[in-house]
Amino acid sequence: MAKILIIDDDAETIRLLETITRLEGHETLSVLESRNALQAAESFRPDLVLLDIMMPEINGIAICKLIKSKPEISSAKVMMVSALSDEGTRRDAANAGATQFVTKPIIPKALTKQIDELLNR
Repeated sequence: MAKILIIDDDAETIRLLETITRLEGHETLSVLESRNALQAAESFRPDLVLLDIMMPEINGIAICKLIKSKPEISSAKVMMVSALSDEGTRRDAANAGATQFVTKPIIPKALTKQIDELLNR
């Protein structure tokens, strides 16, 4: 299965995303502090990054841009997972390199389907 990096500043959301992805057989690494996100991505080399937008220190849009700017990890697909759902935020995420956008609250079955579709593109 795939290697999935989860970046969110909320421990409960991380636990939920870990459970959903691990039940599907994926290998996961989770990062609670956004300042550690790029280093984790460079060492873990994920196939997919599940990335929150609103985080202290470095927001998800900036992290997405950083991931996409690094040749060794730029091929990772990025799925933004956020409570924000306005068109401007979605556009900013797409412009940063995000492949998909999922709005919280997370619906496990729907997220599993979206992850499968994204990984099989």
